[in-house]
Amino acid sequence: MNKVIKKCPAWLFYSLIFFIITMAYVWTFYLTGNSLIWGMDGIAQHYPILINFKHMLSEFLAHPSHGFTNWSFNIGLGADQLTSFSYYVVGDFFNYLIVLFPDHLLELGYGLLVILRLYVAGLAFLLFAHQFNFKKISLVLGTLTYTFAGYSLYAGMHHPFFILPMIFFPLICYGVERIIRNHSMLPLMLAVALTFLSNFYFAYIIGLGSIIYVIIRYLSIRKDPDFHFVKSVVKMGAAILSGILISAVIFVPTLLFAMKSTRITSNFANGYLFYPLYYYLSIPSKILGNGYLTISFWLIISISGLSFLGIVYTLSHFKKYCYLNYGLIVVFIGALIPAFGAVFNAISTPSNRWVCLGLLPIGLAATIFAEHISTLSKRDLEIMIGATIGLIIIIWASRGFIMKLSAHDYGEIILLLVLVGIILCSQLFHWNQRLTMGSVTGLLVVNLISLGVGYYSPNISGFSKGMLNKQVATNFVNNFYNGANKYVEPRLKGERTALGNRYHYAGRNDVNLSNYSNINTNIPMLFGTHDISSYLTVENGAIGQLESSVQNNQRTFNAPVAQNDYRTTLDNLMGVKYLFIRNGQQDKSQPFGFKTVKGKDRKPLLFTANNPLVDDKEPDGTLVLQNKNALPLVYTQEQTVSDKQYQALSPTEREQSMISGAHVTKPVRGIPAAKLNDKQKQLDYEVKPDYEKTLDNFDKLTTFTNNSKRVEYSEPSINHTSPDTAQKILDENVELETETQKQNADGLHVMTKDVLGKPIPYFFKLKQPNRTKNAELYLQLDGIKSHDYTTDAKNAMVERQHAIKNEPYTRMMKLNQMRKNLHTPFINQYSFNAATKGMKNGYSQYGRDNLSNYAQKKNVLINLGYSPKRRGQIKLTFDGVSRLNFKHARLIAVPFGNSYEQRIHKLQRNRLQKLRVKRDEVKGISTNPKKSVLTTSIPYSPGWKLTVDGKPAPTQRVNTGFVGAILPAGKHQIRLRYQTPGLILGSVASIIGILILIISSIVIWIFKKRK
Repeated sequence: MNKVIKKCPAWLFYSLIFFIITMAYVWTFYLTGNSLIWGMDGIAQHYPILINFKHMLSEFLAHPSHGFTNWSFNIGLGADQLTSFSYYVVGDFFNYLIVLFPDHLLELGYGLLVILRLYVAGLAFLLFAHQFNFKKISLVLGTLTYTFAGYSLYAGMHHPFFILPMIFFPLICYGVERIIRNHSMLPLMLAVALTFLSNFYFAYIIGLGSIIYVIIRYLSIRKDPDFHFVKSVVKMGAAILSGILISAVIFVPTLLFAMKSTRITSNFANGYLFYPLYYYLSIPSKILGNGYLTISFWLIISISGLSFLGIVYTLSHFKKYCYLNYGLIVVFIGALIPAFGAVFNAISTPSNRWVCLGLLPIGLAATIFAEHISTLSKRDLEIMIGATIGLIIIIWASRGFIMKLSAHDYGEIILLLVLVGIILCSQLFHWNQRLTMGSVTGLLVVNLISLGVGYYSPNISGFSKGMLNKQVATNFVNNFYNGANKYVEPRLKGERTALGNRYHYAGRNDVNLSNYSNINTNIPMLFGTHDISSYLTVENGAIGQLESSVQNNQRTFNAPVAQNDYRTTLDNLMGVKYLFIRNGQQDKSQPFGFKTVKGKDRKPLLFTANNPLVDDKEPDGTLVLQNKNALPLVYTQEQTVSDKQYQALSPTEREQSMISGAHVTKPVRGIPAAKLNDKQKQLDYEVKPDYEKTLDNFDKLTTFTNNSKRVEYSEPSINHTSPDTAQKILDENVELETETQKQNADGLHVMTKDVLGKPIPYFFKLKQPNRTKNAELYLQLDGIKSHDYTTDAKNAMVERQHAIKNEPYTRMMKLNQMRKNLHTPFINQYSFNAATKGMKNGYSQYGRDNLSNYAQKKNVLINLGYSPKRRGQIKLTFDGVSRLNFKHARLIAVPFGNSYEQRIHKLQRNRLQKLRVKRDEVKGISTNPKKSVLTTSIPYSPGWKLTVDGKPAPTQRVNTGFVGAILPAGKHQIRLRYQTPGLILGSVASIIGILILIISSIVIWIFKKRK
């Protein structure tokens, strides 16, 4: 047996233990019935994109002449598949294996690819660490700690391609080592090429990390007589440049697109100079365990006990391992500074995803410690014991001097103590190395299994609830529309579809009406429905500018269009012909011009295919509404709206102006400017707060019911609260009511919670409700300022809550509340909701710790729907912060009627005749007796090239976000042809890079042969 172990290569030994650990994870998922698909971005982004990618591969293999990637009208309004999917699948070579799985096994394929990435990450570290002449068992133990760290266990299951930097960073560092040691530059060249091909975002992060690695390594070997600085720099530069050239076919087009995407922001580090206090207090409990399962600012640690002791060991031998320690110190300090995370996150939000690079020095530290476990000195043992006790004390102190941890985190501490015990016993009782390393290996396997199970067992973690059950993702995708898509798809000829209000409601809480899966999903791209929404990390910047200019309430960086906030004219401009709504919603407010599709029996067509993620409380099935006012994909406008005109309009006026004329950046000679007739109405209203549930007198105090529990004030026989104290609290509420009524006398300027922390509902009573008939109603909020609770204000509010109930509020309770406040993020996050007859809508202000969609909302425009009937009242509520202030709150009615439809129908008549939409091409015949503006709802890209009667013609932006052009009068053959910008340049560069690789390989082979 010993001979077998000695002859067994390290990679095979690692593979065996990897299999054992992953089987424990698989068993956990088997017991829970869960798949590896996350119920948020997993089902919304990654799984549907992988399915789409499989279809792309299958199509390419069947018809190579069609090309691999094209412009697709199934990605929202339309997008380039190469640049849209490069962040997710195109350059990730693991995803190409999905073509081996039949459609009914795609969930299995998705999960197996996650495990495969994880396995290869360990192999990459093993290859890197093998250069440093460690013993086999030390290599394997260090590799296991690297592979199964908390980052890979959490991020890999939620975002599969987030494991890629754990593969490529060790490979790049391996390539650097080969050059430093005067070997071939080919490994670095290939590693760079794979990195830049796979994911431009992680290529950037790995690039910065590699610079730090190179600096540290150069400092460490600068005095080595075999080290040649200039030679290594030249070889390294050549390898990096050649690697980038090889990847240019994907990297160049993606970079050009990303530089003009919605992701470009000036809000560096979300405005943080330092992280909030709760972030720092959470770090100690995250070192070994899950740290209360909070993933704030993407800081994920959760390392094994062996890794922790490895860090302690290398730091305690600082001079011997000084350069490794410099790397560890960079990781430690960087995790404390928001600007560091923001720089690594493409100069934007303070995300600590880069910490995955820190697993490399941590893995090396664990390997070094494993190498010396049998030869630890008395000093080493004392430091090891002291560091373990010190960590426990720091965790205790950071939790407010109480060991309030999850059972899992207690388990991780116990495993650390057991490891320390094993090492002490091995020294005291003189165990042989086989027994020592066997015991350490066995305990490490248990430790790593515990880390993974700690994330995904429902007995330990809430993360298990976020993973979808097996086959749920498949069924949800297949029945996303309840089968209604089969009716719609054959009837679309360049038109698009959208989802109705709350069609798929999957918000994190019921008060968040603006953030649900209607706007956060890529599933429609798997059908031919041409849904207007897409949910991608990199989106078209021109479309983002359009949606920003009209203040689309649902706009985010990831989903700039969303569902257009269900606005009539935006839907018409984007050619929305069909709207999918839930059965039971037909009597709610729908955009003007949409009518329910009926069958031969004149009853609404109801599609009822089962959907597993639809709430059981919701009526089953889908109805389809058809829009008679959808504009064509391509048409001509005979009038223009200059940029000067456009910028002078309000957001609702801008939206309507694009029906009167095409918005162009400069006036066009020969095409008249549109005369904009503003028929919008600003409505007068009176603010009526609802104080029914606000405790402002003793009568309410003894009868008020809160959450089905009677809140009663007892006479002070127990003397917890005196009547005077209770009266003071009631008077504070009366004073608050008086003050807010005064501030809202001429319109809404403030919404507040009462002094006990309960939000006060506010009602708008319309003075002329008849003006809302046959109109779309909007609530416009300007100059929004939110006020979050301070720690002192929160403490005072809780004290009042106890006092008003005549309950004791002891010193211990105050101390516990103080602890809670210290660990509670006060980040100005709140939700705002508005409801009127037939329509509920609202918006969410994400907190500053949101790393994907944080943007301070100072002005908001909320669509409250179209109705042919009068609406006399609007209810407003909010939750999350203590108070909201508004500079202005306006109600705007946008009328719809015959004049509006006449303008729409005129544009419909100006459609391109004989329209043909193919991959990468749109063509037809334009007939217009006047010079006009070719207007489309195709997202603007310089990749679209126009020919008029076979001759090239310039394109330009129209309506801010779309492709357009100026056409002469007459009848013309119009052809728009798309080619990915930068693809030719990137392809040429890749060919050059591949030639360099081939020539270099031949030269090196000849040189070695002669030598």
